[in-house]
Amino acid sequence: MNPEAERRCHLLIGSSLVLLTIGIGYDFLVGTKLADFLVIIAGLFIGWVAFLYCLGNAAFWQ
Repeated sequence: MNPEAERRCHLLIGSSLVLLTIGIGYDFLVGTKLADFLVIIAGLFIGWVAFLYCLGNAAFWQ
């Protein structure tokens, strides 16, 4: 994987984990709200985008 794609991959995975941690943690502490649900959905969506992006740019495809 080239360095630019690797940085994007790490950024996408990191932002997904941050969103999921904030959304799920706030949900456990305060309770379910629509905003928490949307943060969790956004984290899952970014996680899937990151997975597909990293898989598509993996070195074994070249």
